[in-house]
Amino acid sequence: MGDGLGMLTIVLAVGVSLVALFAVGGGLFPRQLAWTRQAAEGQATRSFLVGLVNTVFVIALAMGAGALGEATGLSFLPILSVLLLAILIIGATFGLMGMAELVGERLFPASRPLRRTLVGGAILLLACLAPYVGWFGLFPYTVLRGLGGFILGWFAARARPAPQAAA
Repeated sequence: MGDGLGMLTIVLAVGVSLVALFAVGGGLFPRQLAWTRQAAEGQATRSFLVGLVNTVFVIALAMGAGALGEATGLSFLPILSVLLLAILIIGATFGLMGMAELVGERLFPASRPLRRTLVGGAILLLACLAPYVGWFGLFPYTVLRGLGGFILGWFAARARPAPQAAA
């Protein structure tokens, strides 16, 4: 009984922390999350595929660098492996923040942005906690689509010309 209560406490604490992270991310990085949300919404299949390909590629690079570092004794390669995985996690976090905003925007279009993000993040989190379908279906799909949206939005924003000052 004590294990179940402890696990429930951990899940609730992590859930509240994630929803708070989504809200803070929306306040600190509104432009980046707008790119992510627009790319994930407008190009859903492409976002998912870009996220999947990049995840597989970065994980393969990280594993290869770690194995090569272990085999050759080069101490910087495992550090490179950890850095690659950290970059992947940061991109996935931005992707999840964008997806939380997207879910909130679609479910509650008339609400204030903060409320949409909080409620969208909470609903997304609860849906991903559904046994099997949420764990192995919705969560990976959401992360990969969000990551792909972040990557597509990043490159689309960098390709746009900078606004020129009026003369």
